[in-house]
Amino acid sequence: MINRSFIIQAENYELHREEIERGPYIRHLDLALTCSQLIHMTPRELVTKRVNWDMLKDWDMSPDELMRQAAIDSKKTLAPTIEPMSEVIKGFLVEEFLEKTCGDVERALEKAESEYRKMFALDAGDIPEIYVISNELRIQGAAVVFYTDILEKFAQEQGSNLILLPSSIHEWLVLLESEAGGRKEMEAMVREANMCVVRDDEVLSNHVYRYRMDIKELEILGAGMGAAE
Repeated sequence: MINRSFIIQAENYELHREEIERGPYIRHLDLALTCSQLIHMTPRELVTKRVNWDMLKDWDMSPDELMRQAAIDSKKTLAPTIEPMSEVIKGFLVEEFLEKTCGDVERALEKAESEYRKMFALDAGDIPEIYVISNELRIQGAAVVFYTDILEKFAQEQGSNLILLPSSIHEWLVLLESEAGGRKEMEAMVREANMCVVRDDEVLSNHVYRYRMDIKELEILGAGMGAAE
């Protein structure tokens, strides 16, 4: 028997409907969870092939079997991560300055910290903490909230419902509900990012989401619900 490995991906259903329906998928709100066969993976690269109905038939595999296997494989190969955005940004800056300092780690760290302070000159107390949820590879990381219990655990640790902004198919930006802004303002920010920054094929959604501790479910944040309008 050939040993195959799969991963779960999260995509916007309406934006990619035609391609999504060529293979098995699960609808969740305005999103779809699909599966791809893992071809090759390095610390910086993920090569996959989307699973279609013909492939599933050739493997004599049911959609349920595929999804179960993909969830198991994804947990092993693409473990979830959650970090404060400040640390993520500093990490990118360190990589940049490592090149400029010819690998001098101490100098790169100092320059990264200095640059970060320049970028965010406001008092740290004025900025709500934003967290980034993805996987260790930071590729196709938005799906981790569906095949792990990372949202449940983080909400319990913080003692709060969570507000999730879909950064892209690769990651979520997460705030505590009590620290989130108004829904309309957050939606406008997400839409602007999708139009100006995110590649068309990497847009996850224009909606803002909420994870509710009481029912342990993710929902689209609607008018008059959760964070202030």
